[in-house]
Formats: sequence, structure tokens, C-alpha cells
Amino acid sequence: MDKNNNNKKKSTTSNATEQSSYDLSILKKYELIYDQEGYCLAFSLDQLNNSKTSDNNNNVETNPLAFFNHFGFLVIENALTSDECDRTLGEIFGIMESKSTFKRDDRSTWNDFPETDSIVQYGSPSRPPIFTRQFLLNRCNPNIFNVFATVLGNQDLMTNHDRCCFFRPTETDSTSADKIGKKEWSTKDNVHLDMNPFNWMMTDGSVVRAELDRLRYDKISEFIVENNQPSHLDGTQLQGVINLLDNHLEDGGYCVVPGFLHCFEEYFKTKTPNYTQPSTNFSSKDPVFKYARRIPMRKGSVVVWDQRMPHGSLSNHSSNPRSAQFIKMFPTTTVSQDRYKSRAIVLSKIINSIDDFPSTPLSNQLFGLVGKY
Repeated sequence: MDKNNNNKKKSTTSNATEQSSYDLSILKKYELIYDQEGYCLAFSLDQLNNSKTSDNNNNVETNPLAFFNHFGFLVIENALTSDECDRTLGEIFGIMESKSTFKRDDRSTWNDFPETDSIVQYGSPSRPPIFTRQFLLNRCNPNIFNVFATVLGNQDLMTNHDRCCFFRPTETDSTSADKIGKKEWSTKDNVHLDMNPFNWMMTDGSVVRAELDRLRYDKISEFIVENNQPSHLDGTQLQGVINLLDNHLEDGGYCVVPGFLHCFEEYFKTKTPNYTQPSTNFSSKDPVFKYARRIPMRKGSVVVWDQRMPHGSLSNHSSNPRSAQFIKMFPTTTVSQDRYKSRAIVLSKIINSIDDFPSTPLSNQLFGLVGKY
């Protein structure tokens, strides 16, 4: 998601010296809208629910779906409560504290970011997907589901199981000696696609479907693999980030190339096809990278974007940390019967290991635990 693919295969990287034969200046017209506090324009759940009946159907400033169709991404506020965000962040701190001497309330210990099974350069304290209680609850949260279902126009969805991030501050707060920040805590800027665009454009989608159908989840990392195999035959695919802290421009975090979905195919038709890699990275000198824009968001917001949108994260330049949970929901129809069964067996064991985890019709649907599987 922010930097979500770290499998054994290396991802496709744009040649920094190559000049694109596609004119990306078309992206200049996708100028973002910010509110008075500097956050990207966001919408309420009520606005989203009423978007299809709104009198301003094509107004990107008042209609969430019009905004999404124009820019290729959308921010919805108050998807999680403040308490839900705090509990999620608490679980992230718990992961870090269990793997190192890191202490959430003592920034003098934040040098010791976990290095075991983590992705330090991208602020991910856990390389494997996370299956803690609140992370799972967030994945079946009705508000989060509603965002995906409304944008996709599809209620029959399942949820993925992914990672998180925690960006340490790089500046010390001048008003508080305890609020330490260090330049060396900075993460690596990145812009990427969690897909192979050439496989996505294939007429029959056979390559990605075969890759998905092979998954049996014998390795927990296969929950990460499934994120990167969309096909145009499956319609729009959405990814998302749940924002756990107020996130200002200088705090670093999620970025996206606004409007890129409108030139996705034309752009990649000018490139030499490579069908073997699971993701695409854009170097800092690539014109696509230069059009990436930070998306500041309030605590509890969720941002969703079309998977064809180059996205990633930019580093922290403040005394505030940044933290988020990655999420994706996808049509149940994209999951074969054998894969569904194998996935359900693994997930049921994980969920049953969590004391008193609430089972609801929505959680069973989203986790893929419907029927006898």
C-alpha cells in the first residue's frame, strides 16, 4: 500500500534516465482542493451515502463519487472513532514493544525500531500481515465496508489482511524536550503500483487469475501476495489506508498521483512490457513521481483509491509521528472455490484464537467464512 510489496521477486522499476514518450502534462489539471486547516478535501459518510441522489452529481467539491471519478481517490472522515484509532495504534505500539526496547511513552527509546520481520525503511514494524483484535475489527467495520461498497457499487466484498506503518518524527518539538525527533528516523520516499500494469491490461486476465488460484495460504505472506493481482476484467479495484493520527502535510505519509487513472493505459502502452513482476516502482527522477501529491487527513479518516493510481508515501518533516493501517476490499467473485476454502480454514483458526471475537454476518462475509467452505 504505502509500500506494500516486499516479496522475493523484485518489482519493476522505471528507468530514471528514460524520457517518457507519453506527455504527462495532462495531470496538471488535477489540482487538489484543501480546507482551511490544510487537509485534503474530505467528505462525510452521509455525503457518500447521498452521493448518487445528489443534485450536484458532477460537482467534485460536493459529491464524493464525482471527486473519486475525477481524481481517482477519495477521503472519507470519521470512518473510525477516536477510540478505535487509539486502540489500533496501541496494537502497533504493542508489536514494536514486543520486538525491541521501544517504549511508546519514551521517545528516547525510539532509536530501537524493530528490525526483525519488519520493513524499517518504510516504517512498517511488521513484515507479515497483522491479525490483532482491533486490526481485524477495523477490517469488518461497517463504516469502512460502506466506503468500499458504495464506491465500488458492490456489496459482495471480502477484506484483505495487510500491514501497518509508523513514521517516527524527524524534528524535535521546540516546546517540549521529551518530544524528540531525529533525521535518521526518516523513511524512504516511494511511489509505486501494487500490480503489474501489463498483466492488468491483458485481454483474458489469465496470468493474474492463475496466480490467485494457486494461493492456499500455507504461508501467511500469501495474504500479501493476493493484493497485487488485479485484472481489468474484475472492474475497479480499490486500496485504502486508515489514518490513525491527525496527519498534516509536513508529517509525511500517503501520497498519490491525482488523475493518473485517466491516462493509465495510454502511459503504459508507451513502455516495454514486463509481465513477470508483481509491482511497479517509479524512481524519484521519473515524471510520474514528480506528480505525486501528499494527502493530509484527519484522524479516523480512510482514503481509498483506484488500484491503477501510483501512490506511496513521502517522509516525515515534523515533530509528529504518522501511523496508518492498510486495507483493501475486493469482490468475492474474484475468489475461486478452492482458494476460498483454503483461505477460510486459515482465517478461522486465527480468529478462533482471539478471545470473544464478535462474529457477525458482515464479519463472516468479509473474512470469507460463509457456509461450510
